[in-house]
Amino acid sequence: MAFWFNKKDETLKADGAQMPQASGAATPAPAAAPLLKPLGKTAATIPVVKAVEASVPEPRPPAPPVPPQEGGGLKIRPKLDQRALYQQLMNGLYDAVFILDDRGNVMESNIRVSDVLGYTRDEAWDLPIATIVPGMTRQLMEHLKKNLVESSHVLIDSRCFRKDGTSFAGEIGVCNINFMRGNNMICTIRNVDRRKAALVDAKRFQSALEHSLVPMFICNIDGTFLMANKFAQDMFNMRNLSDIKTAKLLEFIPEAASAFDSAAKGGNVEGTYSLNFQGTTVSFTMSLNGIKNGEEIIGVSASIMTV
Repeated sequence: MAFWFNKKDETLKADGAQMPQASGAATPAPAAAPLLKPLGKTAATIPVVKAVEASVPEPRPPAPPVPPQEGGGLKIRPKLDQRALYQQLMNGLYDAVFILDDRGNVMESNIRVSDVLGYTRDEAWDLPIATIVPGMTRQLMEHLKKNLVESSHVLIDSRCFRKDGTSFAGEIGVCNINFMRGNNMICTIRNVDRRKAALVDAKRFQSALEHSLVPMFICNIDGTFLMANKFAQDMFNMRNLSDIKTAKLLEFIPEAASAFDSAAKGGNVEGTYSLNFQGTTVSFTMSLNGIKNGEEIIGVSASIMTV
């Protein structure tokens, strides 16, 4: 078996292809080759290799974000500043909002407090709620806490006082909230002066309608009775509220159809009609008037004068 070394002192390899075939007589081994050979060039003629500075790649602009695909793809929910979100929610509410501690003093408020009650946020801090709603004493606060165990909200009607001493009819909503330490209470205040005034006016008009000495009634635009005083109920033989809410004017006075259509479009119409009342034909003059809410016709009012 023959062995050989390459010129660069590589590892020993066996050359099976150069193995001589066995014969009867032994073959004399060749003369050993020198292990090292002199270099073809002297050290003076070896070229000097210079180091090359590593090239720095030019910076690339960041890749634009890939928009989420419609109907699928990964969507990342943006992170929100919880404190900023809380302030925006508080200030976005229409009502004046207070967060109260267990003593009934203000811990936090929104900007509507200034519009509704005249207090700035700093002025409202640690203000007893009884200053604004005199009826909300410590005893009432304890009573509210017991009621809030069974229900989530409690609604209170009370007079509320502004910073300048004036007052208004307030609708106060109360519920529990976990704010900072233990259970706190959130109190919302809404000015309902206009609503109360509208209800008072409606009661006045209803009283005038009921005590009128002539038959008067109000119909929807489809002719269904909405309200009728005692004289109109007797005239149309209506005994109770269910008769009023289900009956229609044209069932009693069919010939008033044209006049009613004109009134339902906003007109004022008068006409003479007749009606069988307790076996007797009664002639009367009826005035029909459209009721407007802005530009919208919301009903027809009528009054009857017998001839």
